Amino acid sequence: MFVLLLSLVPNAIACETEIGRIPSPTGISPDKDESMRETVRISKIGQETARYLLWEVLMGANYTEKYIAEQIDQAMIDAGSNPDWNSFDTIVASGANGAIPHGDPDNNGAGPKQVIVGDVVVVDLGARVNDWVSDITRSYVVGGTDNFTIIDSYMAVYDAQNLTFPVIESGTPAWVPDDIARAHITEKGYGDLFTHSLGHGFGVCVHEPPLLSSGSDDPLFGLKYNQQPLMVWDAVTIEPGIYHDGWFGIRIEDDFLVNSDGHEFLSEDIPRDLDWFMILSGDYENSSFTPINEEKRGQSNVPAVGLFESMVLCSVVAVLYRRRVEIN
Repeated sequence: MFVLLLSLVPNAIACETEIGRIPSPTGISPDKDESMRETVRISKIGQETARYLLWEVLMGANYTEKYIAEQIDQAMIDAGSNPDWNSFDTIVASGANGAIPHGDPDNNGAGPKQVIVGDVVVVDLGARVNDWVSDITRSYVVGGTDNFTIIDSYMAVYDAQNLTFPVIESGTPAWVPDDIARAHITEKGYGDLFTHSLGHGFGVCVHEPPLLSSGSDDPLFGLKYNQQPLMVWDAVTIEPGIYHDGWFGIRIEDDFLVNSDGHEFLSEDIPRDLDWFMILSGDYENSSFTPINEEKRGQSNVPAVGLFESMVLCSVVAVLYRRRVEIN
């Protein structure tokens, strides 16, 4: 309900939970739900772009976290995300940086670390359309893995998230989904490694009430714990995570609209299963796109592709994804 009230709040405080963010000078647009659906569609393109670039790393490309984040941002802008007022800084957190929930703290979540084969990579991104945002996270492992801890951690997060879906409905106290997910992750032996709230509201800002937390001492970006129930038209994230300090992190985050029928799973079409997590050499083998070695481009961080090429890349990734789904 908070997001519906934003139109009645002076623009100067509409994003008070996001210091430095500047609301739309023309006022908050009323088409929340449809705008959010569009932001999720754009976020899917962002995640597909991320996965393709990580596959290029597997095939020999030398990309930094920052470079991958820049390419993701450009792909989402090309697809219709606001180029002047982003949802938030895209996080590409590889290896040990992924064990920090918001990535490299000195570089807005995506820094100079080179992504390498074997890295687990957390990609957290969002788009903005007509003032409204999305917030979607996927995790990937470059080259696949048979490591028990990595696979077990991924499945613990995946299953914990699934367990919360039936209670994402109007009337559910905001702490209940957190309790459900936290209990499962604790049962799997990773309770101490789930270090943040299960989720939060989003709207014009990427962090808004309600805070989906089962603890009163767990503020998030200025949000405080509350026991108010989820309400019709709330928009919330569900994002359990496990973070192995100094090694890797796993987070899966999806967006939901609470409605009179329960909820709308906005990001359901963005894959999140174990097959999607593991990036293998054959995943895009029919692609004609040639990886570009970042070292050969010097240190200028000039984008490897232009607007036209970016659009072609997104189209190729979409086609390859559909073929992958049909094959599976």
